[in-house]
Amino acid sequence: MNRLGFILMTLLIVSCQISNSTQTNSPNMEIFFTPTIRAGYTSTPLPIYTSTSTFTPTVQSTSTPDTRLTSHYWREWDSVPDLSQSAKNILRLAVEYSELDLHTFSKVGDCQMTCETFLGGYANGKYPVPPEFKETVVWFSESMTANNVTAERGLGVSSVLNPMFALSAGYNQCLRNESPLDCELRTRRPIIVLIGMGTNWIPNAEISFEKYLRRIVDTILETGALPILATKADNVEENWKLNEAIAQVAYDYDLPLVNVWRSVQDLPGRGIERKIYLTPDGWMRRNYVWLATLENIRQEIVR
Repeated sequence: MNRLGFILMTLLIVSCQISNSTQTNSPNMEIFFTPTIRAGYTSTPLPIYTSTSTFTPTVQSTSTPDTRLTSHYWREWDSVPDLSQSAKNILRLAVEYSELDLHTFSKVGDCQMTCETFLGGYANGKYPVPPEFKETVVWFSESMTANNVTAERGLGVSSVLNPMFALSAGYNQCLRNESPLDCELRTRRPIIVLIGMGTNWIPNAEISFEKYLRRIVDTILETGALPILATKADNVEENWKLNEAIAQVAYDYDLPLVNVWRSVQDLPGRGIERKIYLTPDGWMRRNYVWLATLENIRQEIVR
């Protein structure tokens, strides 16, 4: 990525705060993502990990044993997920029978999921595109640079389900009493929905977080689209419970999970500074593993 592109990304991220005022009973704090660009910066390539888990899966009462790692072992999950047969079936049904747009994805999250900081740079020339992913960038380019009702500063797992953050917030494409999520799914008709949540959630409230996340997943599945979840790189809650909750939802629904946390573990400071802010390498690594996941999705769509 050239120096100008990183400077532009930094200026955009400086203005990107996670406002907890939009979350019910949220703490009185503001978090600003302000990564700094060091001299002579070069992006660190993604390493290849080898699982060290000795976990022995429990055999379910089906003809095929369930060999998946449970959510307790989320740290061992691959950074770029393989698609399960369930996920492939959802995509195949969407391709063959639905009216969803095969070139469209939606983003659900706070300012870390807006096009200025998430994937948009691949489509507008600010980030170098790995040669093996060029077709995927072309396929999803419009979605990479699109603004979404469900990806905005201050949004969280509860507010994307709250109608006051749709039409009342100035999104005129939304209907009266329609939530941001329902509005996004109706107007864009995405075949996949990328979900990045958690950093601005209430500490010690992983149970309610998981409850809202399940509602989001259920709503997306009802349209025929495939939800894709992701862990977060930080541990602001200090007990890793949010990443485990995200992994539990992915496990229960057999959905793809992009393990952003694992992808940054080899970076200086594990891709994090001051316990919460992604470093420039962290931002680029996060974008890379999401792009690699989109490549897997596109290949399944065109199969």
